[in-house]
Amino acid sequence: MSFRQSALLVLVLAAAIAVFYAAPIAHLPSPRTMLAQIGIAVGVAPNPYNTLDAQLNQKQAQIDAEQADLAAREAALASTTARTAASQLSPIVWYLIAAILVLAALVGFNFYLDFHRRRKQEVAAESSKTA
Repeated sequence: MSFRQSALLVLVLAAAIAVFYAAPIAHLPSPRTMLAQIGIAVGVAPNPYNTLDAQLNQKQAQIDAEQADLAAREAALASTTARTAASQLSPIVWYLIAAILVLAALVGFNFYLDFHRRRKQEVAAESSKTA
């Protein structure tokens, strides 16, 4: 910094201090009055970049609403499907039930035949003992 610049800086500071001390404080408005008079309005004209956030938020809200609607439909469909499945047995289940009943009938018939065979053997053994 040169001497001229330093001198100019000191001169400006001295003038500012002189103005500050020379102004009577009674003539200055109160801080509340000054704050009430000061108003700042800042705005930027809408453009694709500063409206992008609003567009993204709007799209996100739309997607959230669609997801909620889809979840509700899936829940309704799941409950309907569960009720339908519970009330209507598939053909495979019917075939399994029929096969189990056939096997149970065959086992029961086998016991019946074994019982009669044993009975015949006992009758034959008694008749051979008496003879």
